[in-house]
Amino acid sequence: MSGECQQIELTNNLEELARLEAWLASWAEQMSVDSKTLFQLNLVCDELVTNTILYGCQSSVAHSIRISIWVDMDNIELTITDDGMAFDPLSLPSPDVQASVEERRIGGLGIHFVRESMDEAIYERVDKLNILHMKKIGWKTR
Repeated sequence: MSGECQQIELTNNLEELARLEAWLASWAEQMSVDSKTLFQLNLVCDELVTNTILYGCQSSVAHSIRISIWVDMDNIELTITDDGMAFDPLSLPSPDVQASVEERRIGGLGIHFVRESMDEAIYERVDKLNILHMKKIGWKTR
């Protein structure tokens, strides 16, 4: 298993989500990542990148969103970096998933998926960049 980092650079366009999904699928195939782990990584990336595009970036200005993924025998490390408005998604409260759909507040499920799917998540703001470092511990091969 390789310890090399692979990256993809996206723009703030929702059409980029298809390219991201294809890139992750190709990476998972190359690394023999099991389908459950790939599903979780896809879900996390889709949620975070979608929110960055819709809420973190001015649509009239081109922005960069970089996804970096690194794997070894025990861990998958995923980092999403963007140059949008400063925002720490980990600061959001967890949604009340026990509440009925009618009672539940809108929003917040994306970060809930991140917290449930990843074992660690740390946000930092460095040089006008949002950086979200995440780690999946104990993933499986196919």
